[in-house]
Amino acid sequence: MVNIYRVYAISMIYALWILRNKLFYLYLTVLLPFTILVPFLIIAPARLEPFIAVGTVTLTLIYCFSTASQDLAVDRLLKRIAILLTKPVTPLEYFLGVLLSNAMQTLPATVIVITVLWIVELIEIKDITLLLLGLVAGWYILTIMGYITALTLLSRDYNTIIIVSNSIAFIITFMAPVYYPLELFPEQLRILAYLIPTTHIANIIGEACNIEYGVPLIITYVYLLILASLLTTIALKSLKLKDIY
Repeated sequence: MVNIYRVYAISMIYALWILRNKLFYLYLTVLLPFTILVPFLIIAPARLEPFIAVGTVTLTLIYCFSTASQDLAVDRLLKRIAILLTKPVTPLEYFLGVLLSNAMQTLPATVIVITVLWIVELIEIKDITLLLLGLVAGWYILTIMGYITALTLLSRDYNTIIIVSNSIAFIITFMAPVYYPLELFPEQLRILAYLIPTTHIANIIGEACNIEYGVPLIITYVYLLILASLLTTIALKSLKLKDIY
């Protein structure tokens, strides 16, 4: 049985830095996406502005991927997991703690970004339920992806894990139709776009804001459902706390 208190305690191990580094947190999760947004708005045609806004929201969510993989890398580097090994913590509780930690770190920043974009009229929210679905799907899937990436690379050193996770984050942000519609993606490579989860995360958020990415919504729903199920199964079966230590 899952102990909610232990899940919360694990999440706070990772999320507590927010309270201690408020300005750095705001820079990393809020100001950084806008430093990319502004140049894109300057150089891109006006018709792409809504897509750039959705891309900015998606970029904020991708923070889940980076933090999930880097938290496990830090555990390995600092032997921090040894603290958990002395407690009756199960792999499921550890996994849920990582999920909750990423929600604490990412979702508030995402809400701030969306609010600013709405105030300056770069996006217009048409379906709040669909928007929440996109945000939750993005948080969950990207967190598990980062989690599994770190588990796969734990035999490597800390720097390797950071380099690989940052490289993947770059690819799923800028080499997928996130800041632009699918029609601008090279036709011969569009099948690859369908395989990148951020394509579908941006598609749901865009649909909620009445922005058409050109990806059928049914494909997005089926893809994300299958991907979430597959990643959850892999994560729950592959983690043993002693392996991180």
